[in-house]
Amino acid sequence: MKFRASTSAPARLQRASGVQPASVAVSRPLWLVGAELCVFTEIDLRAVPARHRGRAIADRARQLSPFGSPAWHAADAAGSVALWIWDAARVTAAIAAEDGPSRRWQILPEQLFLTPALDACLREIDSTQRLLERWRAGRLVFSCTLPDAQPEAALRLRSAGLAPDALPPAVRAALQPVRWDLPPFDWRVALRDPLVAAGLALACAVLWLVWSLGELAGERAANTRLDASVESRERELAPLLEERSEALALAARNQALAGLLSGRNALEAAAEFEHLVGARYQRLLQWEVNARSARAMVEDKAADNRAYVEALQQSPWFERVAVAPTLRPEQVSLEITLSANPKAAPLYLTAGRTP
Repeated sequence: MKFRASTSAPARLQRASGVQPASVAVSRPLWLVGAELCVFTEIDLRAVPARHRGRAIADRARQLSPFGSPAWHAADAAGSVALWIWDAARVTAAIAAEDGPSRRWQILPEQLFLTPALDACLREIDSTQRLLERWRAGRLVFSCTLPDAQPEAALRLRSAGLAPDALPPAVRAALQPVRWDLPPFDWRVALRDPLVAAGLALACAVLWLVWSLGELAGERAANTRLDASVESRERELAPLLEERSEALALAARNQALAGLLSGRNALEAAAEFEHLVGARYQRLLQWEVNARSARAMVEDKAADNRAYVEALQQSPWFERVAVAPTLRPEQVSLEITLSANPKAAPLYLTAGRTP
C-alpha cells in the first residue's frame, strides 16, 4: 500500500493488520511499531551505572525476546527502564514494501505517543484487540494484550497487579503530538532539525569570533604592560634573586649532609623488619623506605594482619604500624612510621643479630 507524500515528514503506524498513516506531526520520517507487535517489560537497572546501562539493556532484550532478529527501544528514567522488543525482520519487510530502502525511518514503539492514563486502562487497538496497560506517574509500567477468554484474561489481570475480575476503564489509542518519555523541551530533539542546528551553529560561530577578537585585543594590551612591569621588577630584584639562589643551594647541601649523618638508614630498618616478621612470610614483594616512613608488602599464605602489627610495634624504632588494603588475600601491605628519636637500640641488636 502506497501513500501520497505530504508537506511534513511522513509518519506510519504498523499494525498486525497492515500499515496505515499515523496522525502525528514529525520533522523526520517516523515508523511506529504497534503495541500489539511489541513485547513490553519494565526492568530495574538502578544498580547499574548509567554508562553501562546500554549494554545491560541490550543483553536483557536479547534474553527476553521471542523473535529471531529482535530490535528494541528503551526509555530510561534514572534506572527504571521501560523496554519494548519487536521483530526487526517483520518491521524491515514492511518498510521495504512501503517505501523501499531510499528513506531512513526513525523506528519507535507506538506506546511512546499514547496519552498516559492515571493507572490501569484498556487501550482499544481495534474492534478485536484490547491492550491492558498500567501507568505510574505518567510512565508505562505494564502492557499486554487482553484476550476474551476468561481464565487467561484473569491471569493477565493478576500479572498487572489487579483483581482477576477487575474492569479497568477503556480508552482510545489516540496518538499525542509528543512522546511522554521526553521532557517538554529536549535540545537533542531540537538539534535534529537542520535549520535549527545550522542557526545555532552560526550564532555560536559569530559569538566566538566576537569574543576572540575582544580577548585578543585585551591580551595584547595586557602583555605590553606586563612586559614593561616585569623588566622593571627584574632590574630591582636581581641582587635579591642571586642571594636567594645561593641560600637555596646551601640549604640543599645541608639537607644532604644531614641525611648522610642520620643514625638510621634503609639497611637498619630492613634488618629490624626481617628480625621481627621475617619468619612469617614466604616472599617479600615490596620494600620502600625514606626518612620517616617505610612501606612493605609480603606474601603470606596464612596471613594474619594483627600478628604483623603486634610484632612490628614491639620495636622502639617503629612508632606506628598500619595495614593497607591489598588486591589478593595472601598479600599483606604494611605502612610503618619510623620513630624520630628512638630511645632504645633496635631489637635485632639486643637479640644478638647483626644486619
